[in-house]
Amino acid sequence: MKKFLLLLISLCLILGCATAANKRSLKDLPKSDFSVEIPAGWWKPQYVNKYLITKDGPFLQYVLIQQRPIDRPLKNTQKKLRKRMLPLESASIIIDEIASDRNIANFKVVENTPAVINGHAGFKIIFTYKDKKGSMFKTLYYGFIRSNTFFNLRYNAAMQQYYDKDIADFKLILNSFKLVEG
Repeated sequence: MKKFLLLLISLCLILGCATAANKRSLKDLPKSDFSVEIPAGWWKPQYVNKYLITKDGPFLQYVLIQQRPIDRPLKNTQKKLRKRMLPLESASIIIDEIASDRNIANFKVVENTPAVINGHAGFKIIFTYKDKKGSMFKTLYYGFIRSNTFFNLRYNAAMQQYYDKDIADFKLILNSFKLVEG
């Protein structure tokens, strides 16, 4: 009887781990016009319908990669990006967009510089903010325009506990970013 009980407990643990591993997978990442290498330990939350991955949970840190048509107005400012816009001009529009987000408080730009992402002239913004609960976050945001599409990669993390801990993983993701020609 003890062996059966021990076997039953072991089976439950194995099934529980398998279920948890299944929830922490990279399945269902949206189809995209880019490719990246994702470091071990990062996973996509099932309930998120974006190219968003996390290591310890999206409220602690995440990497979000987006592509969007430049003619679609941004949510908070209704501003649009333009095809031949200079990188720092588009950075300025993105900064205005983030600063206009009602969920963000104490928004501070730490750095706004030109950057090259996979050979494309773009920008790099580092900023900090507090969420509605008062938690402090730091974001490293890269963006560039190619043809009629704006691409951005951002790393967002709780400032004290996670930002420095996982920044190297984000840099691996950023350095592996490539547009997929189709």
